[in-house]
Formats: sequence, structure tokens, C-alpha cells
Amino acid sequence: NQGGKPMAKMLECAKVDPSSGCKHVIRGETTEEVLQKAGEHAKEHGIRQVTPELIEKVKANIRDA
Repeated sequence: NQGGKPMAKMLECAKVDPSSGCKHVIRGETTEEVLQKAGEHAKEHGIRQVTPELIEKVKANIRDA
């Protein structure tokens, strides 16, 4: 990826919490954008408090789209 814009990022919800069985895929231009959208999506799972542990787990599962 020479000199172009950075790769888009994606996150599969089920990778963060396999027990959820959730098929939601979050996409964003940057890791930060994916994290923000993941925080919004977490509310659908009843997660009100996004902990540092959860953020690390999410970051570990973000990959190039």
C-alpha cells in the first residue's frame, strides 16, 4: 500500500465474544472509527460500560478489511 490511504479496518463481533453468536461486522477507515462503532454496537448487547479489557480485546480482533 504505497502512499495510498491506510487500509480500511473491520471487526467481527463474534471474534470478540464467540458466545454472543452475533453476525455483526463493524467496518471503518481507522482503528479509532471501528472502536467507536464497536462501542455503539456494544449497547445492543447490553454492555453499558466499555472496560479497558474489552477495548484491548476489540483492538486485538480488528484486522485489515
